[in-house]
Amino acid sequence: MNSAASHGPRRVAPALLYGTLTLAALLCAWMLATSALGLVDARVLPSPAGVLARAATLIATPFSGATLAGHALASLHRWIIGVACAIAIGIPVGVLLAWLPPVRAAVAPLFELLRFIPPFAWVPIAVLWFGASTTTQALVVFIAAFPACVINAQLGVSQVDPILPRAAKALGAGSLATLLRVVMPVAAPSAFTGVRIAVSNGWMALVGAELIVGKQGLGFLISQGQNNDSVATIFVGIIAIGVLGALIDVVLQRAQARMLPWTPPVAEGL
Repeated sequence: MNSAASHGPRRVAPALLYGTLTLAALLCAWMLATSALGLVDARVLPSPAGVLARAATLIATPFSGATLAGHALASLHRWIIGVACAIAIGIPVGVLLAWLPPVRAAVAPLFELLRFIPPFAWVPIAVLWFGASTTTQALVVFIAAFPACVINAQLGVSQVDPILPRAAKALGAGSLATLLRVVMPVAAPSAFTGVRIAVSNGWMALVGAELIVGKQGLGFLISQGQNNDSVATIFVGIIAIGVLGALIDVVLQRAQARMLPWTPPVAEGL
């Protein structure tokens, strides 16, 4: 086991190197196609320097009501609300579906029906209920993130070896103690995978909701860039969305490594 752990940094380092080289190659191709050779019109694809200059302007000067940081914080605020509710409700629901067959029989048909409805299909009715508000966008995030939490928590519990709960009960543990102290530690990696998927789904759904009904946020920034014929603004918003999403996932990977040290390194599965 120690040998496997010792190889972790050696495996991560080449992946980091290859990823850096890929990004560098993409940046070079972008520069060649725009500023160096002029193969693409700036109104279609601005140069990296143009996008960087626009980002600097958006950081210092408000655009459509907020700076770039203000739009990012607005998006993160709505996303945190929706994802936190999805995790807090979805994981217990998934555990109950796997642990209690009567609950599964009663709830599973309704869940299977609802989870195939796209999150954006709920936008019109959410607007009717709550208006173009933070609640509407957080609700879209919740709807996008909730199924992954439920499914992966249920999967993790259902895949626990039946011998473990039986052994715990034979030693005198009650049902609740068996669930919390025996089943959940085994199911936790699968549940955490569901959290990562939920976070990603919720982030993407939020940006889509902001494009439709947003008054602030990165999705709204992109839509305003379109309205102002500013392709550089659109690219700044897109890059900010990607960078923030990647940083969030890195934080989750580190959190999983600390909270679930008995699981394999997350980076190996990417």
